[in-house]
Amino acid sequence: MKIKPKYWYCLLPLLLWIVAYFGFSFDGLYGQDAYEYLRYTAALRTFLESRTPPGDYFWGVYYPILGSLLSFVLPSSTLSLQLISVGSLLLSGLYLKKIIQRVYKQKNGTVVPLLFFILSPIVLVHSILVMSDMLACCLTILAVYHLLYFIEKVDSKRFLFGSIFVALAVLTRYASIVVLFPFCVMAFYQLLLHRKFKTLIISILIVGLASLPHLAIRSQNSLQFLSHQWLQSWSFTNLFQSHFITIDGEIQYPVINMIYSLFPFFHPVFLVFGLFLFGYFIKKRTFWLSNYQKLFLVSIVMYGLFLGGIPFQNKRFLLLCFPLVIVFLFPLIKQLMTQFKNKKTVVGCIIIIQISIGFYYAKPFYQRNKLEQTIAKELKPFQGNTLYAFDIDIALKGRKLDFNYKSLWKEKLQQFDKNALLLVNEKQLQKQWQGKNPLHNWETLQKQYKLEKINAFEGDFNLYRIGNKK
Repeated sequence: MKIKPKYWYCLLPLLLWIVAYFGFSFDGLYGQDAYEYLRYTAALRTFLESRTPPGDYFWGVYYPILGSLLSFVLPSSTLSLQLISVGSLLLSGLYLKKIIQRVYKQKNGTVVPLLFFILSPIVLVHSILVMSDMLACCLTILAVYHLLYFIEKVDSKRFLFGSIFVALAVLTRYASIVVLFPFCVMAFYQLLLHRKFKTLIISILIVGLASLPHLAIRSQNSLQFLSHQWLQSWSFTNLFQSHFITIDGEIQYPVINMIYSLFPFFHPVFLVFGLFLFGYFIKKRTFWLSNYQKLFLVSIVMYGLFLGGIPFQNKRFLLLCFPLVIVFLFPLIKQLMTQFKNKKTVVGCIIIIQISIGFYYAKPFYQRNKLEQTIAKELKPFQGNTLYAFDIDIALKGRKLDFNYKSLWKEKLQQFDKNALLLVNEKQLQKQWQGKNPLHNWETLQKQYKLEKINAFEGDFNLYRIGNKK
C-alpha cells in the first residue's frame, strides 16, 4: 500500500523522536521545568501504587497526570512524558487541518497545517521535549475546533466537548485561558442566544469534574498561580523594553517584548518564510478578514499583549497561539503557494530549510541535555557529600543523585561546610546575577575559602571541593 506524501509529514515527528531517543540518547529533559514535571509524574505514580501523598505542585496538573498513567504501560516516566508531546503534535496537526476546513470551507485536505505547523522548527523540537507545551497546544486546538463547531451549528454536544477541552487546556497550562477567552465568549453568547440552559448546566458540571484533580492536589493553594511573580510584575510598559531585572536575574534580550510577541508571524523557527509572506501581502494587498479571522486575530492579539507585558521572553510560550496564526494566515499562505509553478520542488525546499533550522534550534537543547547527563555521570562517585549548587542541582536531583543539596540561590550564605562540593557556572553568575544571592555566595567562597578544582565541564561548569578558610 502506497502512503500518500501528506502522511509522511505526519510520520516525520515520530521518526524524529526515534532518531533522537535511540540514536542520540536524548531523553527530552531540558531545564528546571522538565525535571519538575518528571518529579511530580513519579510522585503521582507512587500515590496510585501506595497512596503516598504526592505533595503540592505549582503548575497545571494534567501533563503529569497523563504521564503517570502512561508510565504504567511504558518503561519510564520520562519516556511517557516525551511520547505525550509526540502524540500531542500529531493530534494537533489533524485538528488544525479540521479547523482550516471548517473556517474556510475547504472540502479537500490541505498540506498547509502539515507543512507549516507540524514541520515548523520550534514545533518539531518541542514535540520531543519533556514539557507541557505541546499537550497544552493540542488541547487548545481541540477546544477551538469544538467551540467553532458549536458557534456555527449550535450543536450542544460540541459545546460540552469544547468545555471539557477548555478545562483540560487551562489545567495543563494556565495561560491557555487567554488564548481561548474570545472563543469561549462567542460560544457562550450563542448558548444564551439559543437558550440552551440545560447544556450550560451540564457544561458547568463537566468543568467541575475536570477541575477535581487540580482542587485535590492544590486544595490549600488552588488559586496560587494567580500570584505568580510574572503576573504580579505584568506591565504595559514591558512591551517596549528588552532589558529586565527580576528574581531570575538581569537579562538583556535582542528585541523588545512587542516584537518578541509577534515572532509566530515572521521568526524562522516558527514560520519559515514569514518575512516573504509579509512582503507578498504588501505587494498584493488582497488579504480581507472574515468574521472567523477577526476572532482568531483578537485571540492572537490578546495573548501577544499578555506575554508582552511579562518581563521575560521564551519562544516556547508562543506555541499556544502559533496554530491560530497558521489558521489566520491560511488564505495568504495559499495565495502565495499558488504563485509557484513547480510546487513539489518548493515544498521539498521548505521541508529541507525547516529541518535545517530545526537542527540549529535544537542544538542548545541537545547540548544542555548531554551536559546534564555527563555531569550526573561524573558526580556519581561523590554521592553522599554536601553539594552547593545552583541551576544544575535540579537536574541532578531529577536524575536521582544522592547529595545533601544546598542552594546558592535561595539565600545569602556566610558559612560553608568544609570538604563539601561546589558546582558552579562562573560566567553565568557574572553575566546574569549581579547583586543577587548566587553571585554573592560565589564571591564569598572565593574571598574566604580555599577552593580545589576537581573537574571542569563543557558549558562553563566547574566542580570544586571547599577547603579551609583563608
